[in-house]
Amino acid sequence: MAKSTKKSKSKKASKVNQTKKSLSELSEIDITKHYLVPKHIILSEEEKKELLEKYKVSLSDLPKIKISDPAIKNLNAKPGDIVKIIRNNPWIGEEIYYRVVVED
Repeated sequence: MAKSTKKSKSKKASKVNQTKKSLSELSEIDITKHYLVPKHIILSEEEKKELLEKYKVSLSDLPKIKISDPAIKNLNAKPGDIVKIIRNNPWIGEEIYYRVVVED
C-alpha cells in the first residue's frame, strides 16, 4: 500500500474519532441552561386533571413533544405526562404552552 493511502486512512480515522468525541461531548451539554431554551415543567396529576377540565380537552387534543426531545430528557418525563413550557416574549411577556409527552 502506498504511503499516501496510509496517511489518508490515518487522517480519516482521526477525523472519525474527533467527530465521535465531539458528539459525546454534545450529549453531555445541558441545553436547559441556555437562555433561548424555555423553562419546561412536568405537571402533577392534579394540575394535569385541572388543565384538561379547564380547557375541556383530552390528552390526544394537546400538541405532542417526543420523549427524546433534548429539552425534556433531564425531566424524566413519561409518555402521557403533560409538560408546561414557559417562554418569555419581549413584546408580550410570559407565554405558556402545554405539550403531552409521547414515544418516538
